[in-house]
Amino acid sequence: MTPSRNSRVFAAAIMVTAIVLMLLVGCTPLRPADGGGEPVARGDGSGVYHIVGRGETLWRISKTYGVSLAEIMEANGLSNYDLAVNQKLLIPGATKRLAVKLPAGGKPDEGVSPGSGDVRLAWPLAGRGRSSVTSGFGPRKSPGAGGSTFHKGIDIDGVREERVLAAAGGEVVFAGRMSGFGNVVMIDHGGRLITVYGHLSRAIVKIESAVSRGQTIGYVGVTGATTGSHLHFEVRYKGVPVDPLGYLP
Repeated sequence: MTPSRNSRVFAAAIMVTAIVLMLLVGCTPLRPADGGGEPVARGDGSGVYHIVGRGETLWRISKTYGVSLAEIMEANGLSNYDLAVNQKLLIPGATKRLAVKLPAGGKPDEGVSPGSGDVRLAWPLAGRGRSSVTSGFGPRKSPGAGGSTFHKGIDIDGVREERVLAAAGGEVVFAGRMSGFGNVVMIDHGGRLITVYGHLSRAIVKIESAVSRGQTIGYVGVTGATTGSHLHFEVRYKGVPVDPLGYLP
């Protein structure tokens, strides 16, 4: 044999060996994020990929598939609850894609721009107003361990066990503990508008509860990363935190 022929034989042997090993141990398809296409279901049967549509929230996707928020977040390496349209989410344990039903008034193209005056929320603490805001929306100095240098909401001065009210009617999409925010309630108002109430001593509503404007949903506390009793209040429009003062009287 000539040297070139030896090289060809050696290369062919390596290729055959590689193919045999692949057949013996199996191969795991690349995830879509790694350039492996866009399968409807995982090859190992552990879930399906859901493509996020307009107006869909992580909480509503969780409800649709009957899979907990924690499981979906862990499976996708998510650190927060915000999603983007067309984002791929692995839904562990699911066997087929499902259509996510939006709440009444929450059609994909509905909604108003921040501060347009088309939507007015009520102050979540009775009798409070702009003079009660102790920390506004936007860049700030971190208040301490666990605090953020960009404030995604406003802090409203309040005393412990003061009633926290729903800023508008809607459906509770989260009620539980969240890192940094302690006990939290989130309400989906339709029109791609969500309000967030943090640092509660406790919540008295549950996920999927229907609430009306001004209804008590919890009480002011000092849970999470906070140095004193107050309410952290956020408004999220199309999944993005916006200045709540654009919606409040």
